[in-house]
Amino acid sequence: MRCRYRSLFLILTILTLGVFSGCSQQPGKKTPSVPDVTVVRPVQQEVTKDLTYTGNLVALQQVDIRARVPGFLAKMSFEPGAKVKAGDLLFVIDPRQYEASVKEAKAKLEAQKASSKLAQTELLISQQLGSKEAVSALNVEKKAAERDVSGAQVDLAAAALDKARLDLEWTQVTSPIKGLVGRNKVDVGNLVGANEKTLLTTVVSDDPIYAYFNVSELDLLPILRRITATKTDESSSPSVKPPVYLGLADETGYPHEGHFDFAETTVDSSTGTIQVRAIFPNPDGLLMPGLFVRIRVPVEKRTALLVPDIAVQFDQGGKYVLVVNDQSIVHLKRIRTGQQVGEMRVVEEGLTPKDQVVVTGVQRARSGSKVHPVVTPPVPQQSDAAVQGSTEEK
Repeated sequence: MRCRYRSLFLILTILTLGVFSGCSQQPGKKTPSVPDVTVVRPVQQEVTKDLTYTGNLVALQQVDIRARVPGFLAKMSFEPGAKVKAGDLLFVIDPRQYEASVKEAKAKLEAQKASSKLAQTELLISQQLGSKEAVSALNVEKKAAERDVSGAQVDLAAAALDKARLDLEWTQVTSPIKGLVGRNKVDVGNLVGANEKTLLTTVVSDDPIYAYFNVSELDLLPILRRITATKTDESSSPSVKPPVYLGLADETGYPHEGHFDFAETTVDSSTGTIQVRAIFPNPDGLLMPGLFVRIRVPVEKRTALLVPDIAVQFDQGGKYVLVVNDQSIVHLKRIRTGQQVGEMRVVEEGLTPKDQVVVTGVQRARSGSKVHPVVTPPVPQQSDAAVQGSTEEK
C-alpha cells in the first residue's frame, strides 16, 4: 500500500514540474520583414507640349435639294445614304407639260421670226417706193417701226424658249456636289413645288471635314507663334501647315491627323476666345457632321522628366509620389504633373533625375518606413506614341 502511494506522489510531482516548466517558457520575438518595392528613376526625354479642346464636326458643304418647278414627282434615282457625285440624277419631276411648253415656245419663235422677216421686206419695199416718191415718208417710218417691233417680238419669243428649256431641265433634279445623300423627304407621286420650293433631300460633303473649336487668349499666343515659325522656316514647304489631332469618344488617344485651316480675325471680347477651324481627311466616313470630338494641338517640343503614371498618387493635399532615399527610407514628395505620354506622366515640379520612385508595392510602403528597393529601368516612350496618345493634364 505504501509503495502505491509513493508511486502516485512521484507521478503528481512530475506532472506539476512539467506544467510549471511549460508556463515559464517565453515565445521568441520575430523580427518584422522589410517589404520589397519596385522603384524606377525618372527618365528624361523630349516630349511635345500640347493643348486639348472639345470641338464639333461640320460638313465641308451641305446642300438642300429642292424642287425648282412644280409638278408630280415621277421617279427617285438613288438609295438614301449612298455616295453621289456632282451631276448624278436624284429625282425626276413629270416633264411632259414642260416638253409641251418647249414645243410651244419654239413655234412662237418661228412665227415671230417669219413676222420679222415680212416686216423687213415691207420696209425695203417702202424705202424703194419712197425714193421714187410713190409713198409718203410717214409710211416708210411706219414700216421701220413695225420692223423694230417684230424684231423685239423675236427676242421675247427666244427668251420664252430659253425659260421653257430651263424649266424642262429642272425636272431632272441632280446633285450639285459630291457627298452623301440623305433620305427622300417626299415620296414618288406627290405634288412638289406648287406653293413653295419643296425640300426633297439633302446632300452632305464630308470628305474632308471641318472641326471647329474655341481657343482661349492664353493658348492662342503659343499657337500663333508656332504658325509664324512654320511660315518663316526656310526648310519647310510653304504648303505645310501646323498639325492638329482628333479623337472620337470611343477612341484612345488622337488617331486622326489634320491641320489648321482657318481662324477668326478677332478675339471675342465677351468670352476671351477665338474660333479656330481644322480640316481632316475622312475617306471612310467615320467622322460624321455634328459629332463632338477631342482636339489636340501640339505647341512646342521640350525635354521633361517622366515617371510611370501608376506611380502618381492622390490625396487631399494633391498629387504625390513615394521615393526611397539612400538609406532605403520611404519619403513622400509633392509633385506638379503635366501631360500623359503613353503610360508615362510628365512631372513639371517636385522630382529630380536621381530620385527613386516607388512603382509597385505602394501599399506596403509607408512614409518613414524602411523598404527593400528593387530598381527597374524605365521604358522610354516612343515619339509616335507621344504624338498619337498624349493628353493634356486636366
